[in-house]
Amino acid sequence: MDFRKFKEKVKVLPFFSSDMAEIFSTSPRTLRNQFSRWKKQGLLVELKRGLYTLGEGERQITLSRQAIAAILYQPSYISLESALSHYQMIPERVDTLMSISPKKTRVFHNPQGTFSYRNLQISLIFGFIAKKDENGYPYFIAEPEKALLDYLYLNLGRLDPHDDELLERSLRLQNRSMINKNKLFSYARRFTVKKLHTILEELK
Repeated sequence: MDFRKFKEKVKVLPFFSSDMAEIFSTSPRTLRNQFSRWKKQGLLVELKRGLYTLGEGERQITLSRQAIAAILYQPSYISLESALSHYQMIPERVDTLMSISPKKTRVFHNPQGTFSYRNLQISLIFGFIAKKDENGYPYFIAEPEKALLDYLYLNLGRLDPHDDELLERSLRLQNRSMINKNKLFSYARRFTVKKLHTILEELK
């Protein structure tokens, strides 16, 4: 299949899989080989094995990293430093987009960036909200309170709960007024780890 004909079929899609070869071509193997050539030519971008988007100069749709994070590894929600940076609760810009998933920990590298997924048990998958990017594509992101709890819980091994300035020194936490303390401590009760609760005493 000619690339222009293929592009006409997928130009309104933000993402598409190699399985589309079976829909669009009488010879799926041939089209998959073309995928490889088109990728080398920059006409396609492979986000992960079998998942593609049109190349930068070919697509009509702007892709946000949030939408990419949502589609790369499901189910998942943006959290940790990425969510804290989004809420301006930490001063640093975070290059790796970090998410939480009940599935095993994974990292994906592609031309759109690095996407990291940390595992949490299913009972701790809560406290996130649905949003849409500027093009209307959905993704999930932790609430400020849950992003902070996720960060603390997954970094407990290197945190000193008796450090009175831990949140300032380790996380450089700012804009604390964004934190709903009632919600924070309500969510924290679902994390049955004494060390985490000791750290949170600083926020009371």
